[in-house]
Amino acid sequence: MLHGGGGTGKAFWAQLQYFASSYRVIAPDMPGFGRSEWIDDIQSVDQIPYALRNWLQILEVPRFILGGNSMGGRVALSFAARYPDMVSHLVILDSVGLTLPDVPVVNPLTLPPSRFMSGLVCHPEDYRDLTPYRTLDDARELNHGRQVFARYLGAQGIVPDPELDLSRIIMPTLLVWGREDRIIPLAYGKALEKALPQAELVVFDEVGHLPHIEAPYLTNQSIRNFLDRHPLVS
Repeated sequence: MLHGGGGTGKAFWAQLQYFASSYRVIAPDMPGFGRSEWIDDIQSVDQIPYALRNWLQILEVPRFILGGNSMGGRVALSFAARYPDMVSHLVILDSVGLTLPDVPVVNPLTLPPSRFMSGLVCHPEDYRDLTPYRTLDDARELNHGRQVFARYLGAQGIVPDPELDLSRIIMPTLLVWGREDRIIPLAYGKALEKALPQAELVVFDEVGHLPHIEAPYLTNQSIRNFLDRHPLVS
């Protein structure tokens, strides 16, 4: 599971707990985020899949279910297109994967502090009880993560991988979206569902850009049902 821009692997705490009894679940801090060091050879989001592939080879994980939220979902889509033999299933949560000229994407880093959380989640007043980020160290990592995210984005902002070939993503794919996502609107989820041959879209009402945190039970059940209907083939 790959976290979004500014976050860390801890974002998937609820999924780590829920699926640990059935799967080996890995939620890394991507290069530069959290406790992972910046890799000088990785200068853009488009290059992260190369580092991820090398890391998984070191861990001796040849084939796996791959998921991600926001920037992490963008990386997951790029990875699945470049290395489809390594990905058995794909789970994408509120991520950009194509361009819709009439539907703008909002860079959360451009939101004023007073609107930051209301831009990310549907009910910011409930977020404090839901978030896995609770310590001072978490706050420091998130603050540092925003700087790293800005460094990755550069001047291009939030755009899909220009070399992404969606026709290579033929594995079963679950798209999870918050209906109230103000960062990457639901129209992107609907467009991805049409573009991918084995995709299915699940939409949560009163949920924004972070369904794995805002609606962990619904997210976990949706992933579980998806995997039950598309069993792993050895």
